[in-house]
Amino acid sequence: MKSILLIIPYFGKWPLWFEAYLKSVEKNPSINWLCPTNCVVPEKYPENIKFLSFTLSELNRKVNTIVEAQVPLNPRKFCDLKPAYGEIFAKEVEGYDFWGICDMDIIWGDIRKFMTVETLNSFDIISSRKEAISGHFNLFRNTAQINSLYKKLPNYKQLFELPEFKWTDEVVLTEYIKNNENFQNSNIKVKWDSILCNQERGRDSHQEYYLDRWLWDNGRMLNTKTNEEVMYLHFINWKRTMEFAEVTYTDTKRQYYISYKGIHYQQHSPIQQLFNNLKNLFQGYYVKEGQRLRKRKINSLKKRVRRKIKSYLY
Repeated sequence: MKSILLIIPYFGKWPLWFEAYLKSVEKNPSINWLCPTNCVVPEKYPENIKFLSFTLSELNRKVNTIVEAQVPLNPRKFCDLKPAYGEIFAKEVEGYDFWGICDMDIIWGDIRKFMTVETLNSFDIISSRKEAISGHFNLFRNTAQINSLYKKLPNYKQLFELPEFKWTDEVVLTEYIKNNENFQNSNIKVKWDSILCNQERGRDSHQEYYLDRWLWDNGRMLNTKTNEEVMYLHFINWKRTMEFAEVTYTDTKRQYYISYKGIHYQQHSPIQQLFNNLKNLFQGYYVKEGQRLRKRKINSLKKRVRRKIKSYLY
């Protein structure tokens, strides 16, 4: 069996769903996690996750030395560094067949069911997104060639040194893999032919504000409407709406539900479901997204008009 280490630096305060996250980690005993953090390490946690205590400034100095750049490190900037984790955490990944990147706004299903022996034997870079590198789950074969691949990215040091997030992991690396002739001629094999997490309207991760839509069933992640099993639930647009999590790591219950408002053991009533569905017609995620995009288009149009007026006046 190919060994896997998933790396997830986390700084600040543990999210309210963290103990549910740990329960889903525990049910993947053949996968290991590494979590550099300045948070208080929990008293009880699975054997397959290792915490490395760092201050942000301590880790920043380590990063700068290894990538040979002056990185203004902050929790969001870690995403730009993800392609470099194989070198940044070289000591920790030593001996593993694959290292990987992931996120914390996730509940894991059965990873090995999707990361099969055949897949791990046949491919060197494995993404959970279609035709793109995934910041929330991506595996890289642990070789010097792949671990140093980030150094091939155009202007990678400048991207690392900019204070704002530049999408080095998902956009820049994806474009390099797709368009760089040297990469195309290399022997590195990429698998990104399907979406392995939750998807809706042809897009991974984003979803409507549902109640009880997802069931974690003793290590499996199931869609309660379609009964589809996915490798993990990535609730990227629910982390802002989550208000509670009933699940604790030491609980003995083997199932829990994930809704846009929280993580819980009991299902909502039919009346609650009906009310929520009606609410989504007027205040749902896609309604709000449509409003946000229209506002952005209007603001963009206003800026263009102002520039035109200035050009005529001056």
